[in-house]
Amino acid sequence: MMKTTDFIDVISKFTVCSPVSDKSAGLEKITADSREVAPGSVFFCIKGQNSDGHDFIDAAFEKGAEFVVGEKECGKKNYIRVDSVKDALRAVLPVFYDEPDRKMKMIGVTGTNGKTSTTFIVENILRDDLSCGVIGTLNYKYAGKLIPAQNTTPLNWKWYSLLDDMRKSGVDAVISEVSSHALAENRIEKTMFDAAIFTNLTRDHLDFHKTFENYYQAKKKLFSEHLKSGGTAIINIDDEAGKRLSEELAGVRQIRISEKDNSAELFIKTERIGDDGSEVVFTFGGISRKVKIPLVGNFNIYNTAGAFAASALFIGAEKAFGRIGNNVSVPGRLEKVGKHAVYIDYAHTPDAMENVLLTLRKLGIYEKIIIVFGAGGDRDSGKRPIMGETACRFADRIIVTDDNPRTEDPEKIIADILAGCPKDADVTVINDRAEAIKKAVEIKGKNDVVLIAGKGAENYQITKSGKKFFSDRLEAEKSLGEV
Repeated sequence: MMKTTDFIDVISKFTVCSPVSDKSAGLEKITADSREVAPGSVFFCIKGQNSDGHDFIDAAFEKGAEFVVGEKECGKKNYIRVDSVKDALRAVLPVFYDEPDRKMKMIGVTGTNGKTSTTFIVENILRDDLSCGVIGTLNYKYAGKLIPAQNTTPLNWKWYSLLDDMRKSGVDAVISEVSSHALAENRIEKTMFDAAIFTNLTRDHLDFHKTFENYYQAKKKLFSEHLKSGGTAIINIDDEAGKRLSEELAGVRQIRISEKDNSAELFIKTERIGDDGSEVVFTFGGISRKVKIPLVGNFNIYNTAGAFAASALFIGAEKAFGRIGNNVSVPGRLEKVGKHAVYIDYAHTPDAMENVLLTLRKLGIYEKIIIVFGAGGDRDSGKRPIMGETACRFADRIIVTDDNPRTEDPEKIIADILAGCPKDADVTVINDRAEAIKKAVEIKGKNDVVLIAGKGAENYQITKSGKKFFSDRLEAEKSLGEV
């Protein structure tokens, strides 16, 4: 809790005009959402794409805001006018919340694919020793709380408020996905991490970053700007971008992960991959141990390796080795529906789709692979034909359907996907996603497998009409007669 007088001192370097407070009341939180204002709040008037916080000044004061910070002129008492609300907010947040990241163990995970799985695995290894908070795509969870995630990595004022509440709730270790959007937009501001994990980098989000180089540079910031002194970078160097990142981080303590380069600090030797998981040998710190990984797929071997390396920093390699085999499930990540050969997966990039399809193919137990997928609207359209080509190359029967078309014409999205499909490919178009899933289950042979890709554990679909409830898992269960 910050005193009002201290708050005024901190923000004074940004002010055009501000009140003089002679009382030293306590301030509870900072928010940029007028709906969250309560007595003791400081409301920052952020200008967004669809609304302007300045339009809610009166509402904020009526709800008990102690101060309102904005850029426009306002004659109200306790209104603080600054040149830049965003600059003032950026500077004030860490001080207001007394740098909560310095009081907890911080583990950040970034990369195109595998972030969610890696955070789940880290939590699974650490939870017997440390109270963990997890921030990511599915939700924010800690101390018995489960908060729906609006963003993979929250906006800066929500980020610091969340870290503050985690600290107050007794969290020892924060395990967070750190998205490229968050890094590019400085959402985590001055947050510093004890360990940062790099999973991989493949084409995604170019609608936002414009170029792959910009995408890479955004990811790199987690390691070049947000590692604590003596912090550790944990990098998959079998990934091309990971190898580059490792080479560019001269002087930074690293744990390199590889199954190709035996000089890596964590060397992987895979002995078996099956539909019940994998058996691998990890060599780390001069010790080689055979471990059973309960998650399916080669990509989950890398995810587990990154999670193990990070966990070993805090509880030691011996404990971490012993917990790799703990049962762990990651919702919507190559998740099996009941006992049927039907999987749902979040794969929504060409590389992720290829990895999952190859995993199912290499199991050697399925005759045909049937895939149901689409592509998101208002996002990188350049990856759509690549996804179509990838699906046709690795699957036997393809059903193209709607994903989250958002404001785009679903037919245009599907046409973009089909542009990458060979003319002789077995492709069916069914726009209605529920019907597409039903069709895949109907045509599935006894020894075939169905992959429903793109949405994973999402329980909604976004169209021009808005957001509605939709679950790939539920639709699959209906089609299989399990509901």
